[in-house]
Amino acid sequence: MTTYGLDPTKLYAPSERLLHGKGVGSAIGAGEAEDWIRLDSRVHWATCSNVFRGWKSTSWIRVGFRSVNTREIADWRQAPYWQEGLGGTGVPSWSLPPTESEIALCLCHGDPRVRAAALALDESAELPASVLPLVLIRSADTDDRVRTLARAILDRVLGDSDKALLDQLASLAVLVGTRRRYGTWAREAVLGRLGALPDEALTYLLTNDRESRLAGLEVATVYGVLAVEQAWALAEQDRDEGVRALGVRTAIRLALASGQQAVLDDARARFFAHLDNDCAYSLRLNTFTTAVETGFLHVNDLSTLAATHRYRKIRRHACAAVLAHPEGDVVLDHLLSARDTFVRSAAVGRLRHAGRGDELPRHLTDLSGGVRATACRELRVEGYDLRAHYQALCADPATVVPTAVLGLAEQGHPEDATLLHPLLRHPHAGVRARALSALRMLDALPDDALPPFADDPDPGVRNTALSALRGTPCLLRDLLGSSREDVRARVEVLLERNRIYRQGACRCCGVAGALAY
Repeated sequence: MTTYGLDPTKLYAPSERLLHGKGVGSAIGAGEAEDWIRLDSRVHWATCSNVFRGWKSTSWIRVGFRSVNTREIADWRQAPYWQEGLGGTGVPSWSLPPTESEIALCLCHGDPRVRAAALALDESAELPASVLPLVLIRSADTDDRVRTLARAILDRVLGDSDKALLDQLASLAVLVGTRRRYGTWAREAVLGRLGALPDEALTYLLTNDRESRLAGLEVATVYGVLAVEQAWALAEQDRDEGVRALGVRTAIRLALASGQQAVLDDARARFFAHLDNDCAYSLRLNTFTTAVETGFLHVNDLSTLAATHRYRKIRRHACAAVLAHPEGDVVLDHLLSARDTFVRSAAVGRLRHAGRGDELPRHLTDLSGGVRATACRELRVEGYDLRAHYQALCADPATVVPTAVLGLAEQGHPEDATLLHPLLRHPHAGVRARALSALRMLDALPDDALPPFADDPDPGVRNTALSALRGTPCLLRDLLGSSREDVRARVEVLLERNRIYRQGACRCCGVAGALAY
């Protein structure tokens, strides 16, 4: 087998240096928090081939102009493993006494029996102090025996240690603390004795990789050492969506905990800017939910968002939050003037609950059909005669409004067509267009009566008539000679669409017929 010198090179990772017998100081150097986590992970997966038979722990990597089998660099079959002995006992296959590199490898081993045996060396004072960071990682181990041994060692060592050692382990304790179920103990064992997260450790975490930044934000909230400005800096500038989301949540919680009105006002202003400017749409919705749940936004803030925000989902989430708020009825007028029809409809549906049911009739002529339907539903509960109301609105041509014409047709009574026919000649173009649509809704205007309306002076009426004729190509062809250029252009578009649709339908019918035959 080809051998290589162990000079400093990217070819050898710390785990491979340990396998070749180098000490912990030579293999990992000063050892930042991520280095210990990475070492533990790499050794664990590399030694799984000794635990699970058939596991392939080899691959090919490119080195210069040739490919090298990873076993030429580090053959993990030579790593310590568990040797079964007589009577059901066993020991790791290490030297007697075990070397520092073997102990470090065993502490990260994929076999929990090997990890436990390495920790048991503490009883005979053979556990070197250089592997204490690995013992801290083992305190969050998934194996109960390994976890218990590691915690006992840490209780003894950290109980008699000075502040310098605790400061050295602080960053690693924060990262280990993010592990589910068992990580909290490691964090409290170090930071609990320190009483706070050191500034150097916080700066290191917030300027490192993604996992470190997330862990730093989380622990800073617990120990209250992060300034609101630092949290907003991450929330507004970090490239990772998850970090920005946690940064916004952290800034919200810190602002609420401060209890200072100036801090809260500044945080709300920056939060509104975040809802407008953040590039991740789902992130805005998630942070908005957090702001609502924590009570960070007042009812006036929510109503402003519901009425004016440019993103539809935020408007509608804000509307739901307003209507669920104990003081939501106070800002109903703001919602009733919103441009979003969903928001207006929700506000109209709340009027009767707020004791303002007498205002419902004026919303029967809203521009939105959804809002009109909501008002009708609420008034029917009270036994209100909607048809008579709309008939009264349409009876006088001088005062009729376009939406009242549609509202009357939406009641679904064909006999009301006699009241709508005269409105086809109304001087107001909006009334004529709505009357045309209303009569079509009531099936009171046949297709062959529509072509004359394609010559109406108002483009809205012409467009309504042509849209109603889109399914009748025979009538559309007669309009190709219209004197109006826009009508001819629209007719050509509708005929082409009809032709393509019919060709597609014929192809489908042909395929179906062939299959049936």
